[in-house]
Amino acid sequence: MELINLQNMLEAPGRGKIVAVAVLAMMFFTSFQAVAYHNESGKWISLSYSFDTPESGRVIMGNKVYDTVSIGGGAYFGSPGEPSIPVKGAYILLPQGTEAGDVKVVAGGKTLMGYGYRIAPIGRSVPTIKGAYSPVPAPGPVYKSGSEFPGELFTKVGTYTFRGYSILVLRLYPVQYVPSTGEVFYYKDMTVYVDTVPADNQNPLFRGLEKDRREVMKRVDNPEVTSTYGVAAAGAASDSYDMLILTTESLKKYFEPLKDYHDSHGVSTVIETLDDVGGSTPEDIRDYIRDAYSSMGIEYVLIGGDDDVVPAKTLWVHGMDENITPYETYMPSDLYYSCLDGTYNYDGDSKWGEPTDGDGGHDVDLVAEVYVGRACVGDKTEVGNFVDKTVAYMSSDADPYLKKILLAGEYLGDYGVASWGGNYLDQIINGSSLDGYTTMGIPPDMFDIEKMYDRDWQGNYWTREDIMGRINEGEHIIQHDGHSSYTCNMRMVNDDVGTLANTKYCFIYSNGCMSGGFDQDDCIAEYFTAKEEHGAFAGIWNARYGWFWSYNTDGDSQRFVREFWDGVFGENIRSIGMANQDSREDNIYIINRSCIRWTYYELNLFGDPSVALRINNAPDKPAAPSGPSSGKTGEECSYTAVTTDIEGDKIYYMFDWGDGSTSDWLGPYDSGQPVNVSHSWEKRGTYGVKVKAKDTGGAESDWSDPSYVRMPRFYGGSMWQLVERINEWFASLFGFGVIPFFK
Repeated sequence: MELINLQNMLEAPGRGKIVAVAVLAMMFFTSFQAVAYHNESGKWISLSYSFDTPESGRVIMGNKVYDTVSIGGGAYFGSPGEPSIPVKGAYILLPQGTEAGDVKVVAGGKTLMGYGYRIAPIGRSVPTIKGAYSPVPAPGPVYKSGSEFPGELFTKVGTYTFRGYSILVLRLYPVQYVPSTGEVFYYKDMTVYVDTVPADNQNPLFRGLEKDRREVMKRVDNPEVTSTYGVAAAGAASDSYDMLILTTESLKKYFEPLKDYHDSHGVSTVIETLDDVGGSTPEDIRDYIRDAYSSMGIEYVLIGGDDDVVPAKTLWVHGMDENITPYETYMPSDLYYSCLDGTYNYDGDSKWGEPTDGDGGHDVDLVAEVYVGRACVGDKTEVGNFVDKTVAYMSSDADPYLKKILLAGEYLGDYGVASWGGNYLDQIINGSSLDGYTTMGIPPDMFDIEKMYDRDWQGNYWTREDIMGRINEGEHIIQHDGHSSYTCNMRMVNDDVGTLANTKYCFIYSNGCMSGGFDQDDCIAEYFTAKEEHGAFAGIWNARYGWFWSYNTDGDSQRFVREFWDGVFGENIRSIGMANQDSREDNIYIINRSCIRWTYYELNLFGDPSVALRINNAPDKPAAPSGPSSGKTGEECSYTAVTTDIEGDKIYYMFDWGDGSTSDWLGPYDSGQPVNVSHSWEKRGTYGVKVKAKDTGGAESDWSDPSYVRMPRFYGGSMWQLVERINEWFASLFGFGVIPFFK
């Protein structure tokens, strides 16, 4: 946590600036510069972060009024009884072949916000189970201190790797508080310096694939450092498959219809069995997935079996903070099959997943190489239910039910603002900047959103008949915040799921306790997705307790809910497996806060992770138009293009002819139906022809890659044709032609 002399650092030679700016909505923005330079100890990476003035507000806890201070894009971090001070995460990509040595932070622009603040204390996490008790949050001993709190500028959370790219995660503290005087000040800017040192070995999970590079660039504050990552080692991955289905020999053939659908819709899929694995332990399975990731290029894994068919890894986790008697438990977690770096049990005891169980006693891997979901099936009937519902959802025509979203909020108990599930659910409509950070949410102008809240319901209680009726009528997405158990969720029990009759299947995300505990006797999540032919095609449920904070809506489970929908609507992540993992990784910088790690481990996806939510996705990016590569001026050339729309919407096409002109929107055409159009060029030259698509909802694809057509400057004579070919051959070898006016 050392401060360093800024002047000395600035005088270091060899600096080159690459500036990137990210603006976060409303209250706060962070800008950063990524700088690499050398000093006597080696190569440093430098990133600068800038902060706007924090926002202040008031909150009532019990019968007391406290102040709040927040910065958008941040989070509150601390132990129960400590002041709720906002922090900011930094995600720094390390150059290939290096690891982080010393980390130093220089803070500048110290600015006083004022005196007399009584910052709200952090409370204990409360499980979403009936009867849970938590006292009103109260200030702890630190409130008598005359020193700055937290009194440091950063904490090193850990280094995690994504597909061989090493990412250093820090927690920054731009706001400081002196409790005894109520003084609050903040730093306008912070510069992070990382001394990078040579690593012992290149990460074996580096594949050198372009899709991996694109993904990591979205995750870090200094994406330009991807240029230091070279080609993969010999024998590295190809892009031969997108998804692995891992099941048993007896169930394999029943997954074939799902494989066939994916193969015919651009998701190349392979089915393997535990016989191929050569073992049936979670360690064997993880090793096999790691090998498939490296050799096949897979991105998704569907575990085809219940826990007693294809076993899950049982991880140990504890919640709360060291100065409070912690909750602790063992839970099934398919995160173990997503995050493929290193060990999860460095000390060799019975507690897999401890924060010191990664390689060298560091944290375990928390960043996913592959996105994992589970079909909790045990026989051919359950496989049939799961596959039929999944394929039906992906293949159905556009339907009005896809616009229907149900938010189901229960009464949680007497916890102030945290008493009503509806208060949490309101934060995912259009997004929110409450509780110190900003997330995007469900746009109400695009969807028919129904609020089924105890808070607003007659008698302050909606019934199981209310929600079952809505499921039977057809709901696309259900987000639930309320109490649950292994066999009860959304006030329904296992047997109730068997009486559902819907043929329009839903996606369910619930904060309730234990309803996703698939290591127990069949949990209700299994009934919704596999044991019954109706209900849900997929969902996300907790394996053990879900968590909220009393007198505050910044609960641990809520952070994952908000980040999930931010991923879908803010980051345009449509894959349910990828969105689930994104919600985790957006919270890594507070992984050791209260029950964040607990929630990180337990959020299992019951469903095919490659499935994209059908929420007016844009058509797929078309391939480059097919047509001639040369022609004559004034004569028309014909080009064909085609793409598909995941919702089956009709498609319009627009062509860019590379000469400053474009076609009108042509169509509509059925999804997958080719369009053919002609164009002529009046001047000689080389033109790039590209195309994009939009659906009837107005969602536009990216432009395709161009196809090039040449209108020769000379043609008609065999000598000129020969010269032209020689010129093209020379250009292909050296990058330029021997005759400069040829194109």
